[in-house]
Amino acid sequence: MIVWSDIFATKIEIVDSQLIKLFELLDDLAKRCKINDHNERSIDEVLRLLVACADKHFVEEELLMLHSRIDTRHYTIHRIEHLSFIKEVDNIWTHVSSEEELLALIEKTVCFINSWLTYHILTKDKLMALQINAIQQGNSPGKAYKHYENIEYDKVTTNLLLKAVMNLWKASL
Repeated sequence: MIVWSDIFATKIEIVDSQLIKLFELLDDLAKRCKINDHNERSIDEVLRLLVACADKHFVEEELLMLHSRIDTRHYTIHRIEHLSFIKEVDNIWTHVSSEEELLALIEKTVCFINSWLTYHILTKDKLMALQINAIQQGNSPGKAYKHYENIEYDKVTTNLLLKAVMNLWKASL
């Protein structure tokens, strides 16, 4: 389970505060799984709140990108990832017919969201923040995009990304 740390910080206050809230809600969902709080209603409430917070975050982040005039190549793929997150979480929860399935779905959902957030923040959100900063420093959106297109990650970030991608791949099987 990931916990918020500076490695995820974009240095954009509104983005980081919303991401911290998502981490807290994900932690709440994971804890309910560990303490055997399999009350479908309470889990559904936490999941709905998490998805609502994610959706609000996505809308505000997309508006921030548009307002900042971020390059459309980044904006487009970033928005697609947001849409795919909402769709995937919804797909996971379409069929719950027993308590065993509920527990398995909670674990699958926590793993998916954990991995998706890790991947998305470390790739799209951090690159978005770098590009916005570059644009604010006077660079064109295209130049900012090109400059950060092939960013190199440190060892810790690379390991987190590899683990996240492997978990997302396993969840898709």
